[in-house]
Amino acid sequence: MSLVYVTGGSGVGKSTVCGELRRRGYDAFDADQGLARWFANGSGVEVVLPADRDDDWFLHNTYRLPPDTVRRLGGKVGDRVGFVCGTVGNDNEIWELFTHVVSLSVDAQTLRQRLAARTNGFGSTEAEVQRILAWHATAELNNARYGALIVDATPPPSKVVDNLLTALDLPT
Repeated sequence: MSLVYVTGGSGVGKSTVCGELRRRGYDAFDADQGLARWFANGSGVEVVLPADRDDDWFLHNTYRLPPDTVRRLGGKVGDRVGFVCGTVGNDNEIWELFTHVVSLSVDAQTLRQRLAARTNGFGSTEAEVQRILAWHATAELNNARYGALIVDATPPPSKVVDNLLTALDLPT
């Protein structure tokens, strides 16, 4: 099995890249489509993302991709190359389950423009945009420090995926 983790901050284009990978025939899974879930810190109990969320709520809850879910996806992919696209708060538990990690990168202005286009979901409020921009300021550096390949996600999605596949030495 060969699983690639495509990560990066909210709004960099992970879901769009996931869709383009699928269009090209790759097994690609979007963490935001039922794979990752919110859990209460400490108890580990699954919680629902409330409509009215604030800094305190985020302090006490973490968006997690369970390691067993990653292992299950790896088994599903078998000998092929598969992609898990998302960003979660438990990277330290899942990072080693991937053969490669790719971090998508955009500048803050592009990120703000993409988030402004969201009408609901995470990043659709100004408070969440500020939170995302704060995370964005360190995400790329942290991901690079842990060995992620950095791919510029500002070009059109087809070019981003071309660059991602080329960086991994895979057919485009």
